[in-house]
Amino acid sequence: MSIWRARAQQRIAELTANLPADATVEQRRKALWGKGYHAHEGTFWGRKMWGQEVRAYLARHGATFGPSKAERQFQFPEHVHFPFRGEANGQG
Repeated sequence: MSIWRARAQQRIAELTANLPADATVEQRRKALWGKGYHAHEGTFWGRKMWGQEVRAYLARHGATFGPSKAERQFQFPEHVHFPFRGEANGQG
């Protein structure tokens, strides 16, 4: 386990120690929101591990997340047209 992951887990445990057992996901999210700097100290890997650990913690307590940005297929809106595609270049 990386030191960043261990720091994130430790910080999450510190921040959520005083929450009641029946706390909602929103209360848990609010307890963690914006308070991870001591765990990641602004580093790239630290922030990455903080985000992963917060998501894992919230998922263990019932949070659901949509697909990640990498999992979503990008699609242009209907009003965006490309005149060089389709019949204009013989691919009709």
